[in-house]
Amino acid sequence: MNAENTSKTDREKRRREHRSFNNPSRQLSDNELTLQSQYALLKEAYIEMQKLQIENAALKEKLHQYECPDDGYRKDWTWVAKIVFILEKAERPLATKEIIERLEKREPTLKDHHDKGKFFSAFLNLALKHGRIQREKRKGERGYYYFIEQTRLLDKCNP
Repeated sequence: MNAENTSKTDREKRRREHRSFNNPSRQLSDNELTLQSQYALLKEAYIEMQKLQIENAALKEKLHQYECPDDGYRKDWTWVAKIVFILEKAERPLATKEIIERLEKREPTLKDHHDKGKFFSAFLNLALKHGRIQREKRKGERGYYYFIEQTRLLDKCNP
């Protein structure tokens, strides 16, 4: 049974080949149409690939700016390190509210937090405990002001 099927398919192939040899212009035009359609598909794929490469480069640039901004701030730091960075950049003592406001600009997830004061209280106390920052109480003002030792000296020099 297999031999019969094989011989039939072989015979059909030979007939098609024989017909194409009898009509070479038809075979050329079929091949040309096939080549044109393949060329068009290849061209579309190449154009799409170029668009995707441009989009990929733009996304990589955005990701790099998000992870490593120009001023040195990094999203992957701990909250304590972020607080220290904010205080260093401020170059003056800041209240908890001011620290939170500055961090909200850099951290989109913080904007939706329900109680930012309580959230940062733990990190501020941790930074105090390890000596990364200091705090002071000012007369007539509510809350504490946090600073790094060098910024406190600058603040006293520039009242």
